[in-house]
Amino acid sequence: MQKVKNMLKIAICDDEIMIASQIENMLEKISNTIVRKVEIDVFYDGSTLVNHIKEGMRYDLIYLDIEMKKQNGVDAARELRIIDNKVLIIYVTGHEGFAKEVFEVSAFRFITKPIDIDLFEKYFKDAITQVSRAPQYFQYQYNKISYRLSIDEIMYFQSDRRITYIITKSGSEKCYGKLNNIEKSLIDKNIFFYRTNQSFLVNPKFVSVYMYDSMRLMDGTTLSISENRRKNVSKLFCMLKGDDIIV
Repeated sequence: MQKVKNMLKIAICDDEIMIASQIENMLEKISNTIVRKVEIDVFYDGSTLVNHIKEGMRYDLIYLDIEMKKQNGVDAARELRIIDNKVLIIYVTGHEGFAKEVFEVSAFRFITKPIDIDLFEKYFKDAITQVSRAPQYFQYQYNKISYRLSIDEIMYFQSDRRITYIITKSGSEKCYGKLNNIEKSLIDKNIFFYRTNQSFLVNPKFVSVYMYDSMRLMDGTTLSISENRRKNVSKLFCMLKGDDIIV
C-alpha cells in the first residue's frame, strides 16, 4: 500500500459559494488521486479568514478571491502576511488583469474564472512540491571563509567587478563570483531569479510591482529591466505566476 504523506492544510476564501464549493471538490478529488490527505476550511469573506489565522490557525495553501464584498483578497493578504509570510497564496479571480498591489503579498499563482481544471491541478501539484521542498541555501566564499544563506532571505544579487553583493532583508554580504555563474548555479537547483540586467539578479519573492521595463521591490528599491532581457523576464514571470496573467 502506498504511504499517505503528511496532511496539507488548505483554506478557500471566496464569497461565491458555488466557486468555493467547486474548488473544495476539485482539491478533494485530486488529493485522492495522488494519495495526499488534505484538511480544508472554507471562508466567504477575507476578514473571517484573517481572524481565524490571528487566533493561531496556520495553513500551507490559501485559495483567495481578489474581489469580495466584505474584505477583498488583497487587503486580507496584507494582514495575513504580517502573521505568516510562508503560506502559499493562489489568487482566484474573475478578471484577466489584476491590481499590481497583489505583488506586495507574494502570490504563488493566479487562476482566472471560469476555472480551467487542468491548470488548477497543475498549480495544486506545484504548491505541494513547494510546500514539501526542504529549505534551500546559497553557499559562497569570501576571504577564504565559506558561508551559506537561506534563499528565502536573499532579496537580490548585485555585481560590481569581481565582487558580488548579496542583499538581504537585514543587510548585505560579499562573495566572490560572477553573476552569470551564480545564476547558472541557481538554475541547476531549479531556483529561478529575475536577471533584470547585467548587474542584478532578483528574487521573485521580493518583487512588489512588475512592469515591462522595471520592477519595484518590497523595500522600495526600483530596478530597471534592460531591453535585451525584457522578453526572458516576462517569460519567467508568466512561468512563475501563471500563464493567464495580463500585466
